[in-house]
Amino acid sequence: MTPDPAVIADRSPYPPAPAPAYLSLHVRRDAVRDARRFAADAVAGHPYDPYEVALLASELTTNAVRAAEAMHPSWPDDIRPIGVEVTVTDRYAHLAVSDPDTEPLPAQQHGGLLAERGRGLAIVDQHAAARWIIYTDHGKTVHALITAPGVILTTVELAEIREAS
Repeated sequence: MTPDPAVIADRSPYPPAPAPAYLSLHVRRDAVRDARRFAADAVAGHPYDPYEVALLASELTTNAVRAAEAMHPSWPDDIRPIGVEVTVTDRYAHLAVSDPDTEPLPAQQHGGLLAERGRGLAIVDQHAAARWIIYTDHGKTVHALITAPGVILTTVELAEIREAS
């Protein structure tokens, strides 16, 4: 019996991603440290540089903390509006950082290496294979993919990862 071509076309050649690890954070400066440690621990035992993954987590979480502080300078202790999610596969590590700010990210500033602000997303873009943002009525999530050494994501694979996020 020959399989139905429509069924075969719906199957991805890539295995599904495992369940992500998730951390919710308070709007505090130590949230960045916690996100950095969490992300590095999530990739331990996998072929990713934990420093690189921690760097991206640090940059994205710093932006999330700043956005949340701009919305509300003093968040109650029982609210953790920042989320960090890490999904690790043998081909990529997917980092997603959420915050409650629904406003679009500001345009990147080009102040050079000595600039005090505006370098975070440029650093993420230098290290990530892809970055995208999803906005909702309740905030935004910035996604970054770090590929395993020697891995180049196909267009189909990248589209499937984005669609699943």
